Formats: sequence, C-alpha cells, structure tokens
Amino acid sequence: MNNNSILDVAILGAGPGGLSAAARAAHRRISHLVLEASDKHANTIQRYQRLKHVMSEPGMLPLRSDISFKAGTREEILETWERSIAERGIRVQYS
Repeated sequence: MNNNSILDVAILGAGPGGLSAAARAAHRRISHLVLEASDKHANTIQRYQRLKHVMSEPGMLPLRSDISFKAGTREEILETWERSIAERGIRVQYS
C-alpha cells in the first residue's frame, strides 16, 4: 500500500481496543491502518513498572477479539500483543 492509497478503516490508538479492531479488519482482509501517537503499542501498559501484573477483561463480559487478552505480567502481555501484530498483519503507524 502506498501513501496515496485509500483505506477502508483508520483506527486511532494501538491499545487493546485498537489492536482488536485492527486484528478483525486484517482477518477480514479489510485495508486498515492503526494510528498510534506514541512510538510503541499499548503505551499505557508500556509505562507500567517492570513485571507489574496486568488484569484481563471483566469476567461477565464476553471477549470477542482475535487478540489474546489474558492477565499476566506487563512483559508477557506486551510480547503477546507485539507477536499478534506481526502474525496477523496488523498495520500500525507510530509517531
């Protein structure tokens, strides 16, 4: 895709919601681009202290995402999401 291409979907933010939306778009072969204001995905979690335990979604809500959102350490979650970005062909433009 070149800079003059028209996208079907533009997604703001590479946090859990943005990555989930992008994964769904990629799975459905919908042209997309995630626009992230920072230099890495999940900026809020990136700033957590080392080895901090990060909770998953509330148990009473059904999770319908192509990205794994299991509780774990900061490092485990960031690594899983980074791997998912690459494996699923999610397009992210960092600032």
